[in-house]
Amino acid sequence: MKRRTVLTALATVLALAPLTAASAETIEELYEKAKPEGEVTWYVVPVDSETAERMGNRFTELYPGIKVNVVRSTATVAFQRLNQDIDTGVANADVLTTSNMAHAVDLKGRDLLMSYTPIRKGEVLADLQGVDADDMFTITTVGPMSIVYNTDLVSEEEAPRNWTDLLDPKWKGKVAIGHPGFSGYIGIWAVKMRELYGDEFFEKLAAQDPYVGRSSIDVVTTTAAGETAVGAGPGTSALISAAKGNPIKLVAPTDGTVLITSPSMIMKDAPHPEAAKLFMEFLLGTEIAEIAAGNFSTPIRPDVATREGVPSIDQIKVITATTGQILEEVAPSAEKFRDTFGI
Repeated sequence: MKRRTVLTALATVLALAPLTAASAETIEELYEKAKPEGEVTWYVVPVDSETAERMGNRFTELYPGIKVNVVRSTATVAFQRLNQDIDTGVANADVLTTSNMAHAVDLKGRDLLMSYTPIRKGEVLADLQGVDADDMFTITTVGPMSIVYNTDLVSEEEAPRNWTDLLDPKWKGKVAIGHPGFSGYIGIWAVKMRELYGDEFFEKLAAQDPYVGRSSIDVVTTTAAGETAVGAGPGTSALISAAKGNPIKLVAPTDGTVLITSPSMIMKDAPHPEAAKLFMEFLLGTEIAEIAAGNFSTPIRPDVATREGVPSIDQIKVITATTGQILEEVAPSAEKFRDTFGI
């Protein structure tokens, strides 16, 4: 399935009246405006802490004098933290990158985002451009949810091949999953599982007595450690773990790898607005795409190739949630999950 097919629905996000903000003519001019601010605070969800810190350090290497304060957490925790900031009238975050599109739409609807048209907007994959007509948020990360397994505990022949294989009784007590009430990745995965297999999927999964972490990354950690044998986790994190020598491998499910698209946005009351604009340019640039590719992720730029061993989304079956599904179904799916699993 082609990128254009799985991402087209993202162009239908609700349009509200925009705030006007002119882009700098060049990145260099933007840097000069940002230097006096000296820092930028980034609330980030869809990459692990180590990678996020590397990205922040790379930004400072490219733009000396501007440090990045990285605050990494799950989607729900990041959104709660941001709303606590808003409620107390304390502006901490400059840029938010979340794995839950509903967060972006909610913040836009409350008039809490800055409209900014990136200079590099037209340099990324065409399907990722123009997701919001008012340029209040932009897709900066794409990541797959796949099946993972521990190669010391599970042979390639017996590894699950589709999502329903996780319901096989032989995996009872050996399955790892995240919690859709905390993780944006798991929230969207839960929506797609309910769409494909109904609430019965959760009921049968609960009967498997699975390990339930908060973050989708917890699935990779426990599976690599041998605490669980199989699970539903982020393909990029699994490949990073495998590259470090851990016994973990991923499978592109025959019923569909769940593709997660993550937007970034600048807060309207950002304490470092010029640095935030420069950071948005960085998120769309070649340097961070190269870090993403080097970390087995799917780069959003057509001029940066995927790393060898990374499944191409053009060559596997991919499923993704529409914006409407994300807005309307993630919360009910998380509630159903809580009711079913009792957590």
